[in-house]
Amino acid sequence: MTPVVSLYEESRRLRGSSLDGFYIPQFEVRIEGVGLPRNVLRDVIQLTYKDNIKTIDSFELTVNNWNPSTNNFKYVGSETAESLQGDTPESQRFRLFEPCRKEVKVYMGYVGNLRVMLTGNFTTMGPNFSNSGAPTLTVRGLNILHQLRRKQNIRTWRNKKISQAVKSLESTLPIPIDIDRNAQSEETPQEFVAQRNQYDIDFIFARARERGYVVFIQEADPNVQGSQPRLYFGPSHGYGVPQPRGDIFQLEWGKSLIDFKPTLTTANQIRSVTVRGWHRRSGRTISATVNLDDRRLNRNRDLYDLLQKCDPREEVVVDEPIFSQGQARQRAIAILMDRQKEMVKASGTTIGLPDLRAGNRVLICNLGSRFSGVYFVEETTHTINDSGYITKFKARREDDGRSESQ
Repeated sequence: MTPVVSLYEESRRLRGSSLDGFYIPQFEVRIEGVGLPRNVLRDVIQLTYKDNIKTIDSFELTVNNWNPSTNNFKYVGSETAESLQGDTPESQRFRLFEPCRKEVKVYMGYVGNLRVMLTGNFTTMGPNFSNSGAPTLTVRGLNILHQLRRKQNIRTWRNKKISQAVKSLESTLPIPIDIDRNAQSEETPQEFVAQRNQYDIDFIFARARERGYVVFIQEADPNVQGSQPRLYFGPSHGYGVPQPRGDIFQLEWGKSLIDFKPTLTTANQIRSVTVRGWHRRSGRTISATVNLDDRRLNRNRDLYDLLQKCDPREEVVVDEPIFSQGQARQRAIAILMDRQKEMVKASGTTIGLPDLRAGNRVLICNLGSRFSGVYFVEETTHTINDSGYITKFKARREDDGRSESQ
């Protein structure tokens, strides 16, 4: 049974030995293994980290760019061509946030207990020379997966499963790939899989959409010696989701939820999906139909009665390459499963939880039968500033009818 983490338990884990640590947000930014100097840390106005199952994780650092004692710009705006080439403390300060290949690690959490949120590089710097406030510098960065967009590749695989094709790219990635073995066992080998002049990471995201899978980086577990970051490729409800993203956070309105805005819609729901293709060698038609009665469709079944009343439509897909009956059926199941998961979407805000990330699940309590249940987190935004530390998230309901709290 997947463990359910209450906010009280998480607060104790985060604050560690310090009774007050949970209430003192802290962050750290290390460039090439070295933390920011204290005088630079004092200039940081806000740190934001964002992740999403469909895009590359990113961070944004807003820094004060004005030195009132010298009446000039601190990081951008006062440099000269000569000072950029020098090795003085001033020259190093001017080059500190340059977009380049320097390794950057971003940590967030509370005093005495920080979590690695991202390992990547600075990619953008944008100063703001405003006439209505102090000049600032906004520095943005992406995690290490953006390095996979340096070269487009052409590859083909024959008689391979999608997960096998993705796993074969592991040697091109800076981190290993975790494949959900249970999901892979249910895949059907495809006669032909092609990477058509795509970046490797874009190919992986495309194959995930095709199968209804998700992709995210699981950072190293600080509690496990020798743990390394890994890239997860598999279903959002899979049993191979690595810890701690396999944990379920229990959030309750009025206690741990600052706000929660769910939306239930039936406009995009379908009763059945038919996927049709044509086998080029035999000349025969390939067709597979899947409806809501299929045993593999086990998400949000408590809302099926509402679907029947709303008369959901049927959908036919004919514009995708299909090579076998098994592939057509798997694609139809993936489409219908994705629609199931889109019935109830929500956005919410809670206190800062560094372990609440895209790929987690949250158990929402005490908001009625239609909006309570297990949600899969698609996106999070973590922000630390003068107001404290908060985590915003977007999620979709993926309740299978079981009580996750038992």
